[in-house]
Amino acid sequence: MIEFVFPLDFDDRDKAKKWVDILGDSVDVYKIGFQLFTGEGPSFVRELVDSGKEIFLDLKLHDIPNTVRKAAQTAARLKVKYLTVHASGGR
Repeated sequence: MIEFVFPLDFDDRDKAKKWVDILGDSVDVYKIGFQLFTGEGPSFVRELVDSGKEIFLDLKLHDIPNTVRKAAQTAARLKVKYLTVHASGGR
């Protein structure tokens, strides 16, 4: 199954929410990267998930393995569908 992913590469919640409202369910997954996540934090992710949207959290986690593991566990609690992780940080 091919999923249509729309990147919410915006500075703030208002711009991102405008596109979510416009595109609605025609998009399978909405991507949130560093720019939006840093500006709006996990509350915006929760807002979208709670409204039934699937989220790809594109944070490209890259650190020592224990730190990445803990960050991934935290992201999992947000109920995101996808999460990017760089696997070259160590065992």
